[in-house]
Amino acid sequence: MPTFIDSHNSNGIHHRELEKLVNIPADKYGVIHKELFFNKKENKLYCLLEAPNEEAVWKHHEAAGFRCDFITEVDPIKTEKAIRDEKFITLGQMNSNISHDLRTPLTIIKNSRDLISMKCKDHPNPEISKQLEIMDRAIFSINSIINDVLNFAKTQLLNLEEQSLLKIIKQVISTSRIPQNINTVLPENDITLEIDGVKLESALYNIVLNAIQSIGNNQGEIVIKIIEKPEDVVQIQIQNSGPPIPDEILARIFEPLFTTKKRGTGLGLSSCKNIIEQHYGTIKVSNNPTTFTIMLPKNITLAASNKQDI
Repeated sequence: MPTFIDSHNSNGIHHRELEKLVNIPADKYGVIHKELFFNKKENKLYCLLEAPNEEAVWKHHEAAGFRCDFITEVDPIKTEKAIRDEKFITLGQMNSNISHDLRTPLTIIKNSRDLISMKCKDHPNPEISKQLEIMDRAIFSINSIINDVLNFAKTQLLNLEEQSLLKIIKQVISTSRIPQNINTVLPENDITLEIDGVKLESALYNIVLNAIQSIGNNQGEIVIKIIEKPEDVVQIQIQNSGPPIPDEILARIFEPLFTTKKRGTGLGLSSCKNIIEQHYGTIKVSNNPTTFTIMLPKNITLAASNKQDI
């Protein structure tokens, strides 16, 4: 389908609302917004979109109450990165559909497990209890994989609420099944942030899980810190005493589908990065000791606005 660029005033619509227009299904004119750019100085919005023809673009904007300064058809130049991104988008959409389809049978399995547990409550059976624990681990593992795929695909909007960062960290530790050979050191301070608690918990869980796997059966330690930084930024550090990450792996650790494990989707740390970036934050990893460093804005609404103004 042809690609067009147009320009018009923003009509006072907030950037957060404009973001929702990108990559949604085509409207009745067949128009799809691919990217939006805002020039704050001129109060101009530039749209990169796909449409059947130029007339469809005019009608699309007129229906939305916009009058375009110009509309011009362009030929996109596909770089290697753009081609790779397109493949990841397609993969993400496919995986998202599969993941949603798995939710229903997984819920049925969990409900059946809970029913068996209730019926056996008055007549404890060690063998049944053991099998229920195995089911719990399997359900948790499948659910984690589904969350990784959905977070990788970026199919869900953030559910932002004021939440305790320390509380989320404690929830991560409680669900991570920390082995007895690993000591955990948690922050003594706390801070409340406007975040999607479920998504952030999923991201931190992936990092802690990697720390557990890195330490293995050796005696080790996981240290988590909350550090308030200047410029309204909060830093979360997750250190572990495992071996350093080789340089060739370090450079690719957040790439989708990249993994050195025999079992794994290769989406855990990639989905983690996506979650942090959805919060307008950053994540990086370094060695000596192995440390994942997350930077989150204290005010995500302001951070989103500032990013759009660039």
